[in-house]
Amino acid sequence: MASTFAGFSRELPAFFQELGANNSRAWFDEHRQDYQRVFAEPAKQFVAALEPKLQRISRDVQAEPRVNGSIMRVNRDTRFSKDKTPYKTNLSMLFPEGPTFDRARPAFLMQIDATRLCIGAGQCAFSPEQLEMYRGAVAHPKTGAALERAISKAAEAGYANVGGKHYKRVPRGFDADDPRAELLKHAGLDVGTQRPLPDELFTPDAADYCVECFRKVRPIQKWLVAAFNGL
Repeated sequence: MASTFAGFSRELPAFFQELGANNSRAWFDEHRQDYQRVFAEPAKQFVAALEPKLQRISRDVQAEPRVNGSIMRVNRDTRFSKDKTPYKTNLSMLFPEGPTFDRARPAFLMQIDATRLCIGAGQCAFSPEQLEMYRGAVAHPKTGAALERAISKAAEAGYANVGGKHYKRVPRGFDADDPRAELLKHAGLDVGTQRPLPDELFTPDAADYCVECFRKVRPIQKWLVAAFNGL
C-alpha cells in the first residue's frame, strides 16, 4: 500500500469522546462513515508509512496495514466481561517481531485514546512455552542481568511503566530470594509510557515520532525475542 499519510485526524480525540458517551451499535452505525474517515483509513495509512521505518530497527518487525492485522478491531469482545459496551474508545496497534505476522510474539505497541498516547514494547501475556523460557532467562545470571539493564535503560529514557505482573508468589522451583524475584512473578512483560497526545501525531511526522519512541524500548523487545528464540 502506497502511503499518503498526512497525520491522524484532529477529529479523532473527539470521535473517541463521543463514542464513550454514546457507546451503542445504533450510534456507531450512524457514525460509521466518521469511523472510516477519522479512524480506519488514517490508521491504515499510518501503518503503511511506519512499516519501512520499523524495518530499519529490525527486518523481522511485521506491520500489516489492515484492521485485524496491526490495527486492532474497535469492537470489544464482551462474551466474558461484565462490561457489555460494544466498542473500544481507543485505537490500538501492534507490530510483532518474527518471521511472520503473529500476535503471540513480542511486539511494539501503541494506543491512542481521547487524551493520551500509550507506547512501548513487549508482550502482555506469554504462552506456556514462552513463560517457561522467560523464567529460565530471568533466573540465569547473565540474561537476567541483561533484562534488568534493558528495563533500567528504558526507564531512564522515560519508559518506566512495567506491566505484565500476575503471580503473587515466585513460581515453584525458583528461589524466593532471587534478586529478580519480582520479574519471575510476571506472566507477560511490557514496558512503556503514557503521555498527552503529542502534536506530531497529527502531522506527517507521526511515523518518525513513533519509531523513535520504539527505539527507546528496543532493548526490551530484543531481549524477549532472544529469550524465545527457537519457538
